[in-house]
Amino acid sequence: MKIKVIGSSVDGNPCQYAASYVINDHLAIDAGSIGFMSVAAQKQIQHILISHSHLDHIGSLPIFIDNVYAPGPDCVKVYGSESVVDCLKSNFFNDCVWPDLLRLSREESPFLDFVTLENAATIQLGDIKVTPIALDHVIPTFGFVIDDGESAMAVVSDTGPTEKVWEVANQNEHLKCVIIEAAFPNSMAWLAERAKHLTPELMHREYDKLDRQVPLMVVHIKPAYYEEVTTELRALRLPLLEISAPNCEYEI
Repeated sequence: MKIKVIGSSVDGNPCQYAASYVINDHLAIDAGSIGFMSVAAQKQIQHILISHSHLDHIGSLPIFIDNVYAPGPDCVKVYGSESVVDCLKSNFFNDCVWPDLLRLSREESPFLDFVTLENAATIQLGDIKVTPIALDHVIPTFGFVIDDGESAMAVVSDTGPTEKVWEVANQNEHLKCVIIEAAFPNSMAWLAERAKHLTPELMHREYDKLDRQVPLMVVHIKPAYYEEVTTELRALRLPLLEISAPNCEYEI
């Protein structure tokens, strides 16, 4: 399985301002920055999983749809919880923020198709199985366990301390990677608790819920605290921990 972290800045900054990850070129997780990839790369994406409706996870979706649209019967499929689908229909594709592409899809060739995900209900996307698992964030949010039959990864962001995703990950014999957040420094645990995010210390506790050690890719570090958080992450001395770098690719 190939995983690419999509960058969201133009100056080579190591910070991640918006979240998007592309799996095997054709499956995207979140749409914070996929609309800023090369158009050729965007046109390979067939499916987009949206974890939740915060702007850093959906911000470039309208631009992406505009970039890849071509008249015809086929279109990109966007997957999310009922909450996500309702939010995108009401607050994005409403002719105010962006044209109502759902209305236009009924009148002309479809621009996109929404698919509602159910908690813990696995779906098949080509050769990849996706299991959405509810996390503990301030709005309804899914993590994902993604399995291509040989390798699997768990995507655990955005969330506070949670349980079910680790239970599902532990049951997957193919698990080879975890993508997890560490948004705030340890000194701001009070804010992480209220915003339902993780600190390096809390992230370590979550990782310990796994019944095996697999590579750990840390994402969603708040740019204002990047240096402090990365210093605390390195101090954990976890041998399989890697701080994700925008525009880097990983193979598992």
